[in-house]
Amino acid sequence: MTRRRVRRRMLSGLAAGTMGVTLGACGQTGGEGTDSAEDPAAFFDGETITMVVPYNPGGGFDTFVRLLETHLEDEIEGVQVNVKNSPGGGSLIGTNEIYQAEPDGLTIGLINYPGSMFAEATGTDGVSFDNSKWTFLARLGAINPIVFTGEDSGYESFQQMIDSDEPITFGIGGRGSDAYYATVIMAEVLGFDAEIIAGYGGGEEADAALLVGEVDASINSADAALTRIEGTGAHINALISTQPNEQLPDVPLITEFGDAEQQEVLSALASIYDLERLLVAPPGMDEERAQVLADAVFAAASSDGYVQEMEAAGLTPSPMERAEVLSLVEDVNASIDLLKPIIEE
Repeated sequence: MTRRRVRRRMLSGLAAGTMGVTLGACGQTGGEGTDSAEDPAAFFDGETITMVVPYNPGGGFDTFVRLLETHLEDEIEGVQVNVKNSPGGGSLIGTNEIYQAEPDGLTIGLINYPGSMFAEATGTDGVSFDNSKWTFLARLGAINPIVFTGEDSGYESFQQMIDSDEPITFGIGGRGSDAYYATVIMAEVLGFDAEIIAGYGGGEEADAALLVGEVDASINSADAALTRIEGTGAHINALISTQPNEQLPDVPLITEFGDAEQQEVLSALASIYDLERLLVAPPGMDEERAQVLADAVFAAASSDGYVQEMEAAGLTPSPMERAEVLSLVEDVNASIDLLKPIIEE
């Protein structure tokens, strides 16, 4: 597999992250650590469930959870649901809070699965969770990222990016973000030079830099990026997913590029993003109670009311029930070692 240098150019004042040597496996534990309730469903009657969002109010992650609130109350008799925002540390503060909560089912939260995986993999300061031990409940959505380039960048397709003899400048909203590591992995695997300018104040600023020609390329979630680049002449070159996006029927998947060995590694990357927005509970939750809660979450996220409200907010829900989530987590666990040498390097 061809390997070429990925260059990282940081904006002034941006501290470099640390690279660790361990990569947590992605598995599922449950049914240990708490006693099974006689009636798992009745446990929630009269209780309050806190759903933690590790980001500020008003963003996409927050909307996914906040609109779910009343629909989840409809699915569980007698329960009250509250949303709590715990931003900071690139989502680490809120993610740690969920992980460290009592595993009774009354504290759950929406995690950025790619972000948490890369944070643990690189030994990022502040990580106190183990991605192999979550009690997985359901996927609310997977807004897979797209790779796109500016109108005048000279790169109108992903193959042109791969074939380029010149470094391609990527604008990324911060070293250590999942977009940062996705860029590193793609460039290393497919053998093109990527000059990463990391330190923009977020994906919106990075996309704005692309639109004015400051950088050649950017990576961002499809929903957010499409809104910003619509009508600008930007080129959507690839989708980081193992499944097509019906909104982007002509955009190739990242897994279609390279030889069989390269595609295997890129599939491991794409699979992580297929589980992007996961609703989880702390490790060790009673298995029967977890299943009751997971069924209620999936029903709420699949309801017509929730779907309509999400679409009105410009977001695309794609709920996935627990059994399928656990199966995909096993797939990620089986292939994650393919990414480990690249991330460690």
